[in-house]
Amino acid sequence: MKLKSTISIIFLCIFSVSLVQAGEAVPMLENFLDKTRTIKAKFQQKLLDARGVLLQQSAGVFTLKRPGKFSWDYVIPYPQKIISNGKKIWIYDEELEQVSIKKYSQILAGSPVILLDQQKDLNEDFKVKDNGLKNNQYWVTLLPKSVDKEFKKIEIGMVKGGMQTMRLYDGFDQVTIIEFESLETNIKLDDGLFYFEPPEGTDVVGDF
Repeated sequence: MKLKSTISIIFLCIFSVSLVQAGEAVPMLENFLDKTRTIKAKFQQKLLDARGVLLQQSAGVFTLKRPGKFSWDYVIPYPQKIISNGKKIWIYDEELEQVSIKKYSQILAGSPVILLDQQKDLNEDFKVKDNGLKNNQYWVTLLPKSVDKEFKKIEIGMVKGGMQTMRLYDGFDQVTIIEFESLETNIKLDDGLFYFEPPEGTDVVGDF
């Protein structure tokens, strides 16, 4: 697969003088996760290596409907879809004419999509740190309590309108940054958006 299960964005090393208002970021995130039932947003993604060098860049549309339903529809740099109906996950590479099918239960508990999908107390799976207001976003750091998580650290940037940024740090010190634009929440989303029928002639592999 040319595109891995989580995507990427650019790490900004420009830190202006910022105000830090500790104690506001965590409640904002908890309220967003508690009140949100559906999400639709454009996203920009970049993957950086441990030195901050850009490895991969992509963009598309993300949709989510609790419980279990989500879609990452990539249009840049090439078409790819990752779709879940809560039982199956289809990973479709249009260029390769291949779709891989996995069970929803195979998603690791610490993955960002599970964080958005499941309505749980953050403290169950993470050590939560409120980093306050920096560069116009309210930041929360999540450190997984279990070592078998997909990422060793997740940073989330919140604004008044909802979640704006996710920074995901993996075990190889690579950073995936996802920035959301035009975010809409609690809108009506048809279940048909979260089902995938492989086109005729597509190579299908994986669990059924």
